[in-house]
Amino acid sequence: MFDFKGLINALLRKTSDDPVGDLKSATIWVQELPQNDIHQAQQEIVKALSGLNRNSDTSLKERIRVLRYLDDKASSLQETLCREYLAASEDPDRTSRQLLPTILQFWEEMGAGYEQCIRTFAKAPGSSKIREQLPLLTAKALHFHAMQVKWSYMRYLPVEAHVWRRLHRLYLFAEQEKIDRVPLQMNPRQEDTTCASEYLQPMMLHLANPGSLRPAQIESVDLWLDSWAKSLVIESDFRPHRQLYAVNLGDTKPARKLRRNMLGEKYRYWGIELMLVAVAKIVEQLKQGELPARLKLGEDCRLPSCLELIEEVTGRWSGQSTTRKHARVTAEKSLLVMQDFANIVTHLLGGKNSGVTATFSVENANTQTTLKPSGEPDLFDYGAQQWQVENESLSGYGVTFTRNSKDPLKIGTLVGLKAAVGKSFAIGIVRRISNEPPRQVHAGIQTLSQTAIVVELHPLPGEQGTPGRAIYLPELPKLELGRSLLLPISTHSPARLVQLRAQGKTYTIRLHAAVEHGPDYVQAGFDVVAKG
Repeated sequence: MFDFKGLINALLRKTSDDPVGDLKSATIWVQELPQNDIHQAQQEIVKALSGLNRNSDTSLKERIRVLRYLDDKASSLQETLCREYLAASEDPDRTSRQLLPTILQFWEEMGAGYEQCIRTFAKAPGSSKIREQLPLLTAKALHFHAMQVKWSYMRYLPVEAHVWRRLHRLYLFAEQEKIDRVPLQMNPRQEDTTCASEYLQPMMLHLANPGSLRPAQIESVDLWLDSWAKSLVIESDFRPHRQLYAVNLGDTKPARKLRRNMLGEKYRYWGIELMLVAVAKIVEQLKQGELPARLKLGEDCRLPSCLELIEEVTGRWSGQSTTRKHARVTAEKSLLVMQDFANIVTHLLGGKNSGVTATFSVENANTQTTLKPSGEPDLFDYGAQQWQVENESLSGYGVTFTRNSKDPLKIGTLVGLKAAVGKSFAIGIVRRISNEPPRQVHAGIQTLSQTAIVVELHPLPGEQGTPGRAIYLPELPKLELGRSLLLPISTHSPARLVQLRAQGKTYTIRLHAAVEHGPDYVQAGFDVVAKG
């Protein structure tokens, strides 16, 4: 059996005769990597990259050749590891967590390797052949640092300041060398790009407010920006009526919305009108039936959720969905919290909330129905988490807590909230997450109801199926929330007719399409077709 550990140890010990110190030895070494263990193979490549980056004796010419060769050989392995990790993100296990360090280390070592090539050239510009590769080397360095940005957001972590600084410096170098807008191809499978596009992509991902997106959604937005970012033009001249965003190349922070005091030689600006026009054409083609893959939206783009995400992020970029509907006020109190649909149903069945009046319209006739939960509450006797409220509004809470389990909080998770003082019980959805190492979590919760009740859903007479439970959420006009049901994913299908039963009353209802998809539930409106 090939001694991988011994090879790597030898690689790290040697300098002038480094096994990956030249293209020939690197080619031989890669052929010996395990073909049936992608993770192990990528781990060995990461170690080799680390050794190459530390070896100062390798010539620039040979360093570029080896780096590009390892980049080419490792790219498919990295894509596979990323897909496996994302596929397991909804149900993380030990195996998927083991992939993460390798994924992150690869982005770091690749970015550092290309950046080292650029620094070496900048100190002693010489070979015209190497100068010809500068656009590609710079774009590659920008790309791999941008991957560090994306994968921080995928885990709801703040991007480290040094990553933004490296991106700013690389783009400034591209400008100074007049290669920022030179068309180039990162690899044979991709379309042309530029250093400017590679730089703007992580900036636009940041401006999409990724803390409120699921990992798969962040991945989709980043994929779309591969082509959408080409419509953006970054400028050094200040044109406030044409530009919307600005970034300071001398800072360690990402782009922000443009303000009139953002002036100086290190500032760069851009608008998004051309990009929005291009995206509007894509949306129109989608609505006309064009396949998402042909519009470069990826094979995972599924309607209508894909279209909804496009409209959401473009609204955020244009500033249309950033205004808060309800003012926040600082608050200091504690909430006891339970997570997941089944736990909340169990609590409500034994809990006691105020009565709920639901107005159902049946064939133009209104019927008033008061549904009142009964029984004494059995509140959070075991395993309750305590979250501290930082601020609150009419529609929700900003909270912070210390994570005490390996499983991270997810966007879309259903939570039951009870004030530490008082008996009120609210149901909410996690809308925003920001993790602060090692275990501190900040989250935004949208409250859906403080008067929810459990109802039963039965198949229509003569139909097969098992009765199940759902949570009825009454209409809240002040929050612009219509009446709806929370129900298990397996129970829901648009336009399905079911019987809703509660406290001796029966209604035939028609379910609407889902307005919310969570890990273990959907939220959907409904029409009442008949009573009794």
